[in-house]
Amino acid sequence: MIELKAEVDIEVFRRYAGLSLPRHVSYPMPTWWHKLDATDVDALIHDCRHADSPNALSLYLHIPFCEHLCKFCACTKVILRKSAPHAGSHVATYNDAIVTEIERLAEKVGADRPLRQIHWGGGTPTYLADEQIERIQRTIERSFRIEQGAEVAMEIDPRTVSPAKLKHLKDLGFNRVSFGVQDFNEQVQTHVRRVQPFDMVRDTVQACREIGFASVNFDLIYGLPYQTVETIRDTIERSISLSPDRVAYYHYAQIPEKIATQRGIDHTKLPNSETKLEMFLTAKTLFEEAGYEFIGLDHFAKPSEMLGQAVEDGTIQRNFQGMTTGGGLDLIGAGASSISHLSGLGFLQNRREVEDYIGCIQRGETAVHRGKRFTADDLVRQGVLNQLYCLGEIRPIDMETRFGIVFSDYFAREIAIMDELQDDGLVTLEDHGVIRATPNLGRVLLRNIAAVFDAYLNVEAYCVGEKDYFSANA
Repeated sequence: MIELKAEVDIEVFRRYAGLSLPRHVSYPMPTWWHKLDATDVDALIHDCRHADSPNALSLYLHIPFCEHLCKFCACTKVILRKSAPHAGSHVATYNDAIVTEIERLAEKVGADRPLRQIHWGGGTPTYLADEQIERIQRTIERSFRIEQGAEVAMEIDPRTVSPAKLKHLKDLGFNRVSFGVQDFNEQVQTHVRRVQPFDMVRDTVQACREIGFASVNFDLIYGLPYQTVETIRDTIERSISLSPDRVAYYHYAQIPEKIATQRGIDHTKLPNSETKLEMFLTAKTLFEEAGYEFIGLDHFAKPSEMLGQAVEDGTIQRNFQGMTTGGGLDLIGAGASSISHLSGLGFLQNRREVEDYIGCIQRGETAVHRGKRFTADDLVRQGVLNQLYCLGEIRPIDMETRFGIVFSDYFAREIAIMDELQDDGLVTLEDHGVIRATPNLGRVLLRNIAAVFDAYLNVEAYCVGEKDYFSANA
């Protein structure tokens, strides 16, 4: 058992852990985005296509359908039993819309630009029939210039895939799959309605290996009802025994006022902050002992895996998909709620409701309803936050070279706060102005460090520990 006090100062942890802070999967956070009309959208896409040196592309597809409701889920989803009346026609109509949007996006952003990444998320993309998946993938192949060796990934549900379906995905060019494992404890699985026995996951992993996927990834969640440090240890050890190439180890956020599906969670059985800290430290210790590299806020990867390599070559980034490869690509989103990140320019997000999304596509209108064009300050702070979340440190010389600023002048107020965080053991201030999160406390409280550099938050309130501001705006 890990001794917490040997790892972190518990009193300091308690003081900082109560703040409700953003995870910064985007900067600025969606709280600060606004409605966009077709003219705004066209202007951003025009600037993206006609940049002096256009970036290569990454494509994200959102498939919202699931047969079963997981109580913890915060994703945009439609629970639709395949046996339900009109389920087939509803899914077919959505597929028609996303195929049409893909074709339009290629025309707008430039079909000649190399496409280096394709990621299918959800929902449950494997909800779709083989022929529906193939139709969409073939549309992408016709519409874009997919680069040799492109990363082509799909989120899969072990409950809804067979070896035959996995083989079909591999034949279509998919080379990475991600499992929503979450937890292996039967009581936890039953409560959150995500029942998938260890043997089922093991057999699916084995099938993926035999078929030849280059990377098999797991999503795990800690902080769920009925989890204990002991059950988390068991889940981590079982996960390691299956040797996933990459693991996302997410902290569960209970926000039932925003996410209706979480209202069925028994909040009286949620672990407290100190227990969750021990869950995090336990996972970090076990994964690192097994040879995994700790990356960013919540990811672990084998050094040879694509994410581990991205750390080495500087192409790692944090976005709506978590920690990903492909820094410097323009991310284009298709499907309901999907988000585009046009590097150096802005964010665009499609309508969340499936019916609204389909209607826009059928009428020949843009499905985008909100977003934000970046300011010069947004771009500087994006760079700082991405480096902090991806590498656990901020290197001023990189920011000065990239943005033409004097870091110590530009961030004079933030650096003064870093002195306080150093006194509390969250960071160390090193040669050449490097700010590095400490290995345990700082990495646990990485969002607290990042919040100081978020110009949209009230930094003064943050410093004196006034929590209400963050609870209202996170």
